[in-house]
Amino acid sequence: MAQDVLKKPMATTGGDAFAMKFLLLLLLVSLSGIYPLAHAEGGCPAGMVPEGGQGVMSCRPTGGYGQGGQANSGPGSVTYIERWGAVAMDTYETANVGASHDKSSRAEAERIAMDNCLGLGSKKCQLISTYSNGCVALAESNTHFGIASKPTLGDAQRAAMQECNGASCKVVFTSCSQAKAIR
Repeated sequence: MAQDVLKKPMATTGGDAFAMKFLLLLLLVSLSGIYPLAHAEGGCPAGMVPEGGQGVMSCRPTGGYGQGGQANSGPGSVTYIERWGAVAMDTYETANVGASHDKSSRAEAERIAMDNCLGLGSKKCQLISTYSNGCVALAESNTHFGIASKPTLGDAQRAAMQECNGASCKVVFTSCSQAKAIR
């Protein structure tokens, strides 16, 4: 009888270890399914989630969005292509601004923004913002500037003004690069 009492805690401990491993595995599997959903919107319009591989991004409807519980995956479905923009500025000497919008890749948007800034005669241009599927706004005063990118133009302008943080600040540049719908 004394041996049975000693064996029961050991059996329970082994069972607890198995149960803990099982629960941990179950938790990991559950979280791996939730994590992509938590970050799924990635610049897509409401009711859409991104899909695609490296360097290629499109959006597809989430299951049931606007379809009465049916996912839109038939011939009439819409795919969205990610669009990029960038802003480069000579913050050292001239305050010249070069920009790009509605480009198919981040690298292309950044290259064109830098080329446009340097093309204005500046020698010390640097990228100050790169954005996709949204808008950017640049606010400046005589002494400082603020830049912000947000999903909407109004949000970007408000954020740039807050970043600039001065009574004499004013929005001097805005642009948008929204995802494009394709069939």
